[in-house]
Amino acid sequence: MKKAYILLAEGFELVEALAPYDVFCRGGINVKTVSINNHPQVSASNKVKVEADFLISEVTDFDNVDLIYLPGGYPGYENLGNDPQVGEIAKKHYESGKLLAAICGAPTVLLKNQIALGKNVTAHSSCKIEMALSYKYTGRAIEEDGNLFTCIGAGHSVDFAIRLAEKLEGPEAVLKIKKGMELN
Repeated sequence: MKKAYILLAEGFELVEALAPYDVFCRGGINVKTVSINNHPQVSASNKVKVEADFLISEVTDFDNVDLIYLPGGYPGYENLGNDPQVGEIAKKHYESGKLLAAICGAPTVLLKNQIALGKNVTAHSSCKIEMALSYKYTGRAIEEDGNLFTCIGAGHSVDFAIRLAEKLEGPEAVLKIKKGMELN
């Protein structure tokens, strides 16, 4: 069973974090949420509070995780990008060849931490100019370049998560997910 961690910062986009959580569970992926704060309760950008499975300070197995997922949302993506521990974890994960995913504004975390420079990426249109300076910004809904996956925004959260689930668990997982979600 593959393992995924979704990193949560104050102000994350609810659908960008919890839709993938649901999809990954349906696909048989061992998924956990990780608060980058010093408390497990994290408020989404719309003020919904979510109880994370772990605090970042409690996690000792980042090296054994197959996917690190960074949701956007304002100011969530800025909070992720300003946390040096998040940058270090994301960079090490990417450089080890494991899957790194970022959606909406969260691809700016890559830029702030000099991760995967020059790669094809997409991100929320408000980040286009910033991202295009150091990456090949495509503006596509979902972009895949090696082990880096990026998505333009919240409206594509389910499709993005299904794409990641397929990469982790294969086409059988996608069939199971789509059947359970009535997407067939």
